[in-house]
Amino acid sequence: MTLQHKNRSETQSGFLLQSGNVLGGSLLFSGQTISGQTVCSGVGSVLGQANGGSVTIAVTQTAQTANLTGTAATDFSSMNGNYSILASGCGKTEAGTWTATRVSPLTGTFSAQFTSTQSSSLVFNVTGTLTQGKNKGNSFATISGSMTSTDAPCFTSASISGVISGTAVVLNISNSTGSLGKYSGTAATDASEITGGYSFSNAQTPSGCNDEGKANFTINPSSG
Repeated sequence: MTLQHKNRSETQSGFLLQSGNVLGGSLLFSGQTISGQTVCSGVGSVLGQANGGSVTIAVTQTAQTANLTGTAATDFSSMNGNYSILASGCGKTEAGTWTATRVSPLTGTFSAQFTSTQSSSLVFNVTGTLTQGKNKGNSFATISGSMTSTDAPCFTSASISGVISGTAVVLNISNSTGSLGKYSGTAATDASEITGGYSFSNAQTPSGCNDEGKANFTINPSSG
């Protein structure tokens, strides 16, 4: 979700649950930028209603409340409208417009290419699976999975654990020797790909695991 105020934008990401017309959940607010500083970031609880195509949402966090009104697509794939933030101890009161897009679950098989930015000759490929956890109305959902490689310098198989909030993805990669490193990226809203970077560091593995670079995941989303 993007909040647009004059020439700047802010983001909220998380998960909504609907029971009848009532909306609940949690959203992670990136914060307001005031005098070059980011303030008031944090997680807020959601309470709202969806009546036909009309949506009202209140996001309440410590010392600040965001109120959103708008309309939703018939399949709830997107929403948009107007918002106001009431500052009561943090940030500034403001108003603007907002847009939101539903992000498909990161569940399916994938292939990925890792390209080192430390060694021009180091490029390796992996394949595997990702499974996104159930929507529990938190500001994030868990991700689990596994991957294998025939040409990676420091592992042939590894496990994946991580989180997703909005399109922001963090994956922790490990094997029997312990943590290998972390991947941080941005997922496409249709869950077809993730683009980002990795950082590997493990003293128990060959020097190829002390590396960083870029990696792109191509995902075949599960139809289930």
